[in-house]
Amino acid sequence: MKGVILSLCPTTAVVDLCHETAAYDILGGSFLLLSAVRFFPAGTIHVAVVDPGVGGPRRPILAQVDDQLFVAPDNGLLSYPMASGTVRAVRVITAREYLLPQRSATFHGRDVFAPVAGHLARGVPSERFGPEIADPVRLPIPRPRRDPSGRLVGEIVWIDRFGNCITNIPTEDLEATAAGPTRRLRAILDGREVGPVVQFFAEVAPGAGGAVIGSTGHLELFINQGNLARKWGVETGASVIVDLGHPAE
Repeated sequence: MKGVILSLCPTTAVVDLCHETAAYDILGGSFLLLSAVRFFPAGTIHVAVVDPGVGGPRRPILAQVDDQLFVAPDNGLLSYPMASGTVRAVRVITAREYLLPQRSATFHGRDVFAPVAGHLARGVPSERFGPEIADPVRLPIPRPRRDPSGRLVGEIVWIDRFGNCITNIPTEDLEATAAGPTRRLRAILDGREVGPVVQFFAEVAPGAGGAVIGSTGHLELFINQGNLARKWGVETGASVIVDLGHPAE
């Protein structure tokens, strides 16, 4: 893929964002994509490929969300960026002259998406790649809620390589749950208390659990210098509750 892009536009800066997305995890890949987009300059071209339907009837698309461009399969991979920004246009890629002449049924990242990105980087206008569509695939995005007792309820949406379990609970929802400086929030995972909500990992002892607002701006659960996901057998979709704990010391 890099070779194709650089062959078309040798001056392009190619940045690897992430190769850690689990196989076939479209929504997880979409969450990771959103977590990085805001740090890239206007006009960045994002090539995103988590594509279990490669070679089948799913469409290749080119989307402009806010001031960024995305080249991806139309399978929901752009769900998070589309839900969090303003969708300016979505086009189905039909112009074959911008694809590789020989296209594998198993590697559209190289043969379809990368050449489109390379031509975009060369300055080819978006409208030349195909017609606009109004029905890109959008997967349901899990949102946190409050239960009848006022507790904040969310779920695990991503697990990183350290075993930290990232939730769909954003900072602003967490702050609204706090009930003053004399109370400390606690995180509960599938009915088991992980630990208090703290400001940084080392605020709890090594081997102890807790929760912290991570780099994505969401609550994440952890074991300090340990692997919570492996130790507890956590998987995405696991239920998380944020509750008021005991008065802080």
